[in-house]
Amino acid sequence: MLPNATDVRSLLVGRPSRAIPAVVAAALATIASARWVAATNAYLEIEQALPTYDGSLGAAFYLFGGALVGLAVASAAVDAGLVPTLLLAGGPVAGWAVNHATAPIELHYSATFPLEMAFLYGGLFGGLGFLLGAGLRAVAPPRRETPLPV
Repeated sequence: MLPNATDVRSLLVGRPSRAIPAVVAAALATIASARWVAATNAYLEIEQALPTYDGSLGAAFYLFGGALVGLAVASAAVDAGLVPTLLLAGGPVAGWAVNHATAPIELHYSATFPLEMAFLYGGLFGGLGFLLGAGLRAVAPPRRETPLPV
């Protein structure tokens, strides 16, 4: 049986009261990480922690990856939806990638690189966090919102 439009919207967007703060938090995380990386000149340190061709990973990869998964779990656990959860996990990665400083670099690459990294790592960590958060929500459902008494 195919899901109806309401089920699909609920999966993708979640509760609007929870999705909007998650999207705003994603935008703020993008800006904050871009400013932090630019201010501390940490781009190369983070780049060296990413997976390399020999498959080695740095400790920073596990630390930041765990933080992104944790953000995604929290977002999914409160029913923010898949898209806001992916944006929340991909935002800090895009903020880091905006500071890509390799010369010579072509304009189209500098414009698409942050999106590529946000899709790659945001999709990976956000998708994992969404699955874990949705499972957590199924095991321990959040309290129902009750209207205030009149």
